[in-house]
Amino acid sequence: MIRALTILLLMTAPALAHEWYSEKRDPVYSNQSCCGGEDCAQLVLTPGVLAAEERGYRIRLTLQQARRINPNAIAPIDALVPWSRVQPSMDGNYHICIMPSLRNDARQGVYCFFEPPST
Repeated sequence: MIRALTILLLMTAPALAHEWYSEKRDPVYSNQSCCGGEDCAQLVLTPGVLAAEERGYRIRLTLQQARRINPNAIAPIDALVPWSRVQPSMDGNYHICIMPSLRNDARQGVYCFFEPPST
């Protein structure tokens, strides 16, 4: 019984972890869901990736880093996410949902951005 329960939990954990992204919408661009299936992931905070600026968070990702978040990414990210678009994360970590391309539109390639609630 315990073994079957463990297997069931392991099979459903990734889906549950990813589910909260799909329920979210960008607070400024509310017609767009944050996640279409494989657009989001926890942001790995290596030097130069995330910086708080006066108008919001500056996020810089190489193409390789962007592909770890969205495997379909075809361009790196250098985006300023205004404070009005930042949402609290559900697990206390930074998360980001990114577009495969479209780095020059108003959203600069970012569907949604989440920060720890205590930040």
